[in-house]
Parts: sequence; C-alpha cells; structure tokens
Amino acid sequence: MVPLLDALFCISWALRLRAHRYVAVAALTAALVILSAWLAGCEDEQEVGPGVNQPVFTEAEAAKEAGLTVYWLGPSFEAGGVLFRISEAYFPEGFAGVPLQGLEVGYSSQPEPAGILYLQVLSRSDWDQVKEKAINARMPGTTQRAVSVAGRDGDLFLQAAGARSLNALWLIVDLGDVILVAHTNSGVAPAAQGEVELNPLIANPDLFIQVMQGLRPYPD
Repeated sequence: MVPLLDALFCISWALRLRAHRYVAVAALTAALVILSAWLAGCEDEQEVGPGVNQPVFTEAEAAKEAGLTVYWLGPSFEAGGVLFRISEAYFPEGFAGVPLQGLEVGYSSQPEPAGILYLQVLSRSDWDQVKEKAINARMPGTTQRAVSVAGRDGDLFLQAAGARSLNALWLIVDLGDVILVAHTNSGVAPAAQGEVELNPLIANPDLFIQVMQGLRPYPD
C-alpha cells in the first residue's frame, strides 16, 4: 500500500506543477515507475492455482509433471484456533542430505509465528534410498507410535530435545505410489523451560494426526 501512496503523491505534485512542464513530466514518470513495480508485486502474490500463489503453484505443477502424485492439506487449515496457510514449496527437494526429486510444501501459522508444518512427497524409489537414514537419524529419547492417516497406516515419531519432552513430530505414511513425510517443530526453544507451547500441533499430537486426516491429492 505504501508504494501506491507514493505514486499518488507524485501524481498530486504533477498536477500542482503542470505549469512547469518538465517538473510535472518527471513527477508523472516517477509515479508510473512506482505503480509498475507495485502492480508487478501484486501479480507475483496473486492466487493462480487452487488457492495458492504463483511460486507454490509452479513448484507443485513441476512435481506433477515429473510424475509425482502431489498430496496436500488444501490452501489452509485451522488447528487449535491457529490458522496455517500454505506459504512455500520447493521442487526438487532432497531428504536427509540426499538430492532427490521430491516436493516439499510448508504451511506457516498466520499471523503469529506459532509454527510451520512441512509436507514432503517422495517416490517409492527415492524413499528407498533414504529410508534407513531417515529412521535412524531420530535422536535418543524418540518414541514411535502406529497411526492411521486417510485410511493408510503410518508411523508417528515423537522427538524430545533439551528440556522439552516433545520438541518435534515426524509422520511417515505409505500412500502407495508415493511416501509422505510430515514434520513440525516446537514454537519454543529446546532449552526453554516452563514456557507455553506456541505450536498447537506440538502441544497436542492427537490434533496433529487429526489435521493430517485432511490429506488429499493436489489439487482438490
């Protein structure tokens, strides 16, 4: 909005100085430059897909063209009174330090930074390359729980860190043609004690699983 106000200010001065032709032309030129940049920025943020902006749409479509079945939770979801909106996507995106043709999308809490939920989709062949490394990379103190997500069996890993008995959640679900890995971290530093958990998905792992029941192919 500020660039728009700057442009209007330049136009106002151009009208006032119309008797001074060269100064007025310069003011109008500045206004056009500001407006062009502002409109270009608006276009970048414009929703071009099913509720997503250009960067997310581009990466998701690239993953589909590469043969991946893309899964997501829709443009946004609500958990514990906190809104999470899809905010980023990366393709190709590796896993566990291994370059892979995987897609990662992130859902960020809005408007306060309570946490981010990441979804990664990997082909079965790519998952086979990192499966053991991914599972074995869990820190000491991690517990594992069998869960069901969208009618599929999955494994939930609850990870402790520092003073926190639960610092991160990792979910691995076999969706048939692809493997989905979802993870989210605490909104509080691992060393913090006695602070209220900001990320509702960490505060209530059952809520995390409940949210994941909304998993579906992209787009709807």
